[in-house]
Amino acid sequence: MPTKKRRVVVEPDNLPAQTTVEETCPSVYTAAALKQKRPDAYAGVVQGLVEGTPLTRIQKRYKVGAHTIAVVRSREKEIIAQCKQVMQGLIGYAAQSSVEKYIERLEADKIPDGVLPIATGILIDKARAADGEPSQVIEVKRSVTLDEVKAELDEMKKAEVIEAEVVDVKEPEKVEMPSEPLNG
Repeated sequence: MPTKKRRVVVEPDNLPAQTTVEETCPSVYTAAALKQKRPDAYAGVVQGLVEGTPLTRIQKRYKVGAHTIAVVRSREKEIIAQCKQVMQGLIGYAAQSSVEKYIERLEADKIPDGVLPIATGILIDKARAADGEPSQVIEVKRSVTLDEVKAELDEMKKAEVIEAEVVDVKEPEKVEMPSEPLNG
């Protein structure tokens, strides 16, 4: 049944708020209770973050929530970064010594034939990763005819010339890591 009355349009911005800021703001996680009541768990969370332990495993092992882990990560980011640098140094040393042992065993003919190609492939992949090269290269081959090349060159001649200013960009300076341990 249609009505002749004018309908009132109610928009949400003309109504007063039904909740307060305290009711709607998310909880603030500080991890202060964890640090005070269970300092061993707090230290374990930090150690787990340094070691790269999966977050779900840290949660189960120390019975903490994801928000608490996030707060610990942001609060202890400097310690985590320093420890990761030390870990990277130790991993580099371990890699170097294992490569030297590999070479010694290779020269002494102590590496089984079945292991040799696998170990060599892993070493090549790691060397490429250390040099910043991709671990996989996908090659796409396409044959191009002379007519396609001519058509492309003709289109390049027809294209509008764009003037641009050329600026030399300097590479950022590399920061070298100290060769001696940080904790004197």
